[in-house]
Amino acid sequence: MKGRVIFLAVIVLSGAAQAQAANDQMAVLIGPWQIEASFTKEQKFDRCIMSRMTDAGLKASFARDEAGTSLTLTSERWKLDNGKSYAVDFAAGSVAWKADVTATSDTVRLALTDARFNKALRNANHLDVRGAGATLKIPLDKSAAALARLDRCYETNKDAGETNPFVAPTP
Repeated sequence: MKGRVIFLAVIVLSGAAQAQAANDQMAVLIGPWQIEASFTKEQKFDRCIMSRMTDAGLKASFARDEAGTSLTLTSERWKLDNGKSYAVDFAAGSVAWKADVTATSDTVRLALTDARFNKALRNANHLDVRGAGATLKIPLDKSAAALARLDRCYETNKDAGETNPFVAPTP
């Protein structure tokens, strides 16, 4: 009888962990931000993404993967030079950061490597992206909670995989 209780407890706890992982794979909304886990064709965890559309038709996405956090901006109206790098000034609140973004025809991408700037993103009301021809404003409402959820999504899913609850894990 005691063995059955332990077996059932293991099954219940394993099911609860799988349910939590499943919840972290579904899209979650925090304010205007949608956060979800992304998987490869083989159903292997790839990254977590949080994104939103601005009123101006600009899609802003933050991705969290094993390399860290990155920012991707996309607009169907852009006609960028594929493969070119553009110098851009970023401002989140009172914190500014200069960096080069890599472009495709309608997208720019940047690895967010400045810790001070990354912290400012969580507290600022908006992100200013200043290129040579224009300044883009991205509202950051609810970004602190959304970025925290993005990090939690990544931490929850990064080690998820097939497990055998009946065998002790190898160190």
